[in-house]
Amino acid sequence: MASFSIDFPGTSNQFVVSADSAIKNKGGIFDGNSNTGSFSLQTLIGSVKGTYQVVSEPNSPQTKVEITITKKPFIVPMSKIQEVIASYF
Repeated sequence: MASFSIDFPGTSNQFVVSADSAIKNKGGIFDGNSNTGSFSLQTLIGSVKGTYQVVSEPNSPQTKVEITITKKPFIVPMSKIQEVIASYF
């Protein structure tokens, strides 16, 4: 398991809408709210699963989100997973 944070340029509600859309458009599953949730994506070399926790104040103009990857393909470095996940938001 590995964690990293991203700064989303909007409220936590906007983050949820954006994350839901981005992950589902890639064929993944997103389940969450403006506080916490989980996601999974299938890649060409295996699945990526994780959770998120919003750590900033509700309705803050910028939202800090802590992402924890709970499953990833062994051969993919964590830095690549972080880069791809962050690009969704």
